[in-house]
Amino acid sequence: MAEQSGKENFIHRILRTKPWIYALLLLVILLILCAILFDKVAMPIVARAHVEEKTVPALEGLDSASALQKATEAGFNVLFAEEREYSNAYDIDLVMRQNPKANQKSKPGRTIHLTISEGLHQYTVPDLFDKNGFEAIAAIEKAGLTVGLTFTMPHPNLSKGKVVRTNPSEGSLVHKGDTVDVFLSSGAKGAKTEIPEVTGLRLAIALSNLRKAGFIIGKTERRKSTGEQSGVILEQDPVAGTVISAGSRVNLVVSE
Repeated sequence: MAEQSGKENFIHRILRTKPWIYALLLLVILLILCAILFDKVAMPIVARAHVEEKTVPALEGLDSASALQKATEAGFNVLFAEEREYSNAYDIDLVMRQNPKANQKSKPGRTIHLTISEGLHQYTVPDLFDKNGFEAIAAIEKAGLTVGLTFTMPHPNLSKGKVVRTNPSEGSLVHKGDTVDVFLSSGAKGAKTEIPEVTGLRLAIALSNLRKAGFIIGKTERRKSTGEQSGVILEQDPVAGTVISAGSRVNLVVSE
């Protein structure tokens, strides 16, 4: 312990009698710190400042593979957003947004953030048959759609004010905010009505539309067709637009 105390007193005596040694030590420490800061902080900044900026490529509208390839060839990295978003402008699986934007100048190696489109957000027209007007309005708005025009038409089986059908018809896929027109029954009196167009529809939807218009399904014929999927209406008799008494029979030809 006495030997260690003597060494400390010796160092203190040197520092008191020769302060320039103390100043020299501080200068050496300061130079070391400056060198570290210059190497770790200043040099990277200077190096980046002298790197030539490149033009960010236009990636919107490309599929993910093409966007990745184009960005890589331009010297950039790519990061895809975890969540997709619905888009009115870009089809499903295409890049709908990028950051930074196309044609901006940026340092090579920078990451371009991409968002992929989920396509149009489609909504299903609800089944409103036999509901009253207030129930129909509530159901349409709940489905994210807009109530359009209201029409009346006779129906042999529905009381006045009940929903006969809608346009577009139930089950149709539409976009958010699209308009749905409502046809209400005016009662059974004078129940002559127009036959709806059902050709090109799936059988289940066609039957529903005819039923809601007040018609009965007559003869259903199956026919092979190379141009349509199985279960699609090829022909109807009487044809669409014919005004006949509600409750009449409508014959159908269905693809096999």
